[in-house]
Amino acid sequence: MITREQWLLREMTIVAKLRRDGLSEDGVIAKAKSENIFQYRTERSLASIARTCNKRIAETDSDEIIRIVAEGLPDAAAQANLYMMMCTYDIVRDFMLNEIAPRYAELNYSFDRADMNSYFTKLEEQYDNIAASPESTIAKLKQVLKKCLVEVGMLESARSENLIPIYIDSEVRAAIEAKGDHAALPAFNCREAC
Repeated sequence: MITREQWLLREMTIVAKLRRDGLSEDGVIAKAKSENIFQYRTERSLASIARTCNKRIAETDSDEIIRIVAEGLPDAAAQANLYMMMCTYDIVRDFMLNEIAPRYAELNYSFDRADMNSYFTKLEEQYDNIAASPESTIAKLKQVLKKCLVEVGMLESARSENLIPIYIDSEVRAAIEAKGDHAALPAFNCREAC
């Protein structure tokens, strides 16, 4: 679940490298447990995080996105990681395409707590499972989505109230286009002609 898994770019980079080197999903999980590849203080969540990273790789189904996460420049890797999250979690995709992309398209860079609350009110009206979620889960989802924006450079900090226009990395854009997922591009401040 996204509330436990969160951003994980460092972990995704490690797993993406291992997978590119030919290690299987099970091999990554075994290596995570036996060698503590994420260097966590406790070993309790190693297998779970390795499974999460494998899931994102499988859901994205793009060797090029995996390569960018494994070897790309930091900004490109962050954008590729956000794209992987959009491929894996419906709420991330919905948020990026229905809340962030329209703001970029309209040059409306305001994004504050009221906007996030309004987004979740709409979700609660559309989905019973969101409406039935405890307030602590909703708060965690908001935190995770905000962190995604901060980590990819769309917000300066979690307290910022203005989106920063970003420029999609050319390799990330090419990889998304190669997948035929043109609908995802506006989430990265990219119109068809960018």
